Amino acid sequence: MKVLVTGAGGFLGRAVAAAAARAGHQVLAMVRPVSLAKGGTFPAGVTPLAGDLRQRGAWCDAIGDVDAVVHCAAAFGDLPSQLAGTVLATENLLAALPHTLRRIVHVSSLSVYDFDAPKFNGVLDEATPLERDPLRRDAYTQTKLLQERLVRDHATRQEIELVVVRPGAIYGPGKDWDAGTGLKAGRFDLIFAPRSRMRLVHVDNCADAIVAALAAPLDAPLTVDLIDPEQPSHWRYHRLAKQAGVPTGIAVPVPYVAVLALGWSAKLASRLFFKGKARLPELLDPPRQRVRWRPLHYPNVRAREALGWTPRVDLATGVARLVKRAD
Repeated sequence: MKVLVTGAGGFLGRAVAAAAARAGHQVLAMVRPVSLAKGGTFPAGVTPLAGDLRQRGAWCDAIGDVDAVVHCAAAFGDLPSQLAGTVLATENLLAALPHTLRRIVHVSSLSVYDFDAPKFNGVLDEATPLERDPLRRDAYTQTKLLQERLVRDHATRQEIELVVVRPGAIYGPGKDWDAGTGLKAGRFDLIFAPRSRMRLVHVDNCADAIVAALAAPLDAPLTVDLIDPEQPSHWRYHRLAKQAGVPTGIAVPVPYVAVLALGWSAKLASRLFFKGKARLPELLDPPRQRVRWRPLHYPNVRAREALGWTPRVDLATGVARLVKRAD
């Protein structure tokens, strides 16, 4: 199968392109020209394609014979940057896809869910409703919701097979999620909600699942969450990362109730002094605090059953690989 991988210069996209080539697919890896100019090589079976999804160009003609697309491309930063790099980019991609395309595998995010919907210490899975009020969340959630809707509508109109994958926090070499730290204060690492589970998925496990989604049998559009079976607490993950050589400070636990109290105090101050219009950082914003630190469980049953996915990198191995060591 000839597969287009967008965002192939990124952390996940590069791993997906390599995994797809290992699986025997012919891979067209779309990379922004500026990223391609910085160097870096792709394995055999992967052909780089210079292109920026934010604007139409020669890349549109180059993808005319692909059988499937894995859409990893998304932007970070402020809202205008994410609207351009996530929403506009997706609109341009969908407009350029060939009518003969067989399947789309779209990389969404767990961030699209309403984290207030499950019970306290309950389960968040594919049955959880999507965020009902995106404006109370950050730009990433807002644009990922828009992006997913665009892809679903296009797949329905064009009768294209669709798999939407929603990974958790993707970690791996060079991306350690601050070793589970909520806030650094000098020599100290404040570990918020130390007993809450981290919804981690190793980048290699995530890439394997996405490649499996290219060939999974479908009777209807499929949505799966991607989270590794081992979901360590923030406290345990910090300890494991420290043992692996990740630079860390002295761990100080901050209970979840204290995190919420801090957030509601900031919310009250905003109402009293700024008529509720102050834009609070994640640390002090109750809705986003609950997304980051609320105690929940994250099953991966559907991904295992529908994709035949068995994560091959366990937690101990994944954390040990966070720091690249010279031989």
